[in-house]
Amino acid sequence: MLAMTGVVIMNWFVLGPSNPVCALTVAGWTYGLLPGTAGPAVRLLPRHWFRVAGGERVLHRMLGVEVFDWLLERSSYNRHVARPLRGFNGTRAALPSLELSLRANVSAHVACFALHILLATVARVTGHSWGGAMWMLLPGVVVHVYPVLLQRSIMLRIQPLLEDSPR
Repeated sequence: MLAMTGVVIMNWFVLGPSNPVCALTVAGWTYGLLPGTAGPAVRLLPRHWFRVAGGERVLHRMLGVEVFDWLLERSSYNRHVARPLRGFNGTRAALPSLELSLRANVSAHVACFALHILLATVARVTGHSWGGAMWMLLPGVVVHVYPVLLQRSIMLRIQPLLEDSPR
């Protein structure tokens, strides 16, 4: 990660934030930070912060979260990456561990997207165009915002089951 951080810094100063290569490097870097941010974030944030209101389902449909999930299925990402990391065996007894995994994923993706927001702000404040700031943000939407929406969509489906199960 240290080497990748150096590449991001070098790209920032050599190519500039307006360059798509720099933006994609930042997206790859923040994606690599996910495992390190999941644990600490989920321990610090209270469980009720992750409660998903039923009305959010409409937002998920409007933003195409189902299509994003379909793309992850078709690319085999879920089978080879997401499901093994989750470790969910499909039983009711494993729902609390699935919930913890979802909370950790949401926390990590939000923390990493915050870096995209910070870099977009730095790009704009240092005189780069709005386009440069947008290049810093847009890859983060695909890599972090849509996964958060997908995790919240899954959480919305399992919340009633978690409420029914004894703790």
